[in-house]
Amino acid sequence: MEYKPGLHLLATLYTQRTDLLQESSFWNTFIQAQITSHQLTAVGHCVHDFPGGGFTGVHCLTESHISIHTWPEFNLCTCDIFLSNFSKNNDAITTAIMEQIQQFFEATPEASHCIRR
Repeated sequence: MEYKPGLHLLATLYTQRTDLLQESSFWNTFIQAQITSHQLTAVGHCVHDFPGGGFTGVHCLTESHISIHTWPEFNLCTCDIFLSNFSKNNDAITTAIMEQIQQFFEATPEASHCIRR
């Protein structure tokens, strides 16, 4: 079997929706729906809400991971999505989830990077 590199997307997003950056409950509901709708396989997650606002989270998947870090005091979050292409090509799903994250936060991308690995 030949290894086929997957798509790894990283983005810094700015938003006026600081209510969505303050604590993780809305994010958890949203990202679980994304994982389910794209038929990804969750194997665990760790999310931490910071006192005073902001949260960080990593959602582990058999396909790899989705992570987020928020800074409501700066109106921004950073997101990281990597889905391997081991069992099938997941490039379209990786891209779709990043687009959905931007829509969820009503965000404008400040910086983004695309890595093949």
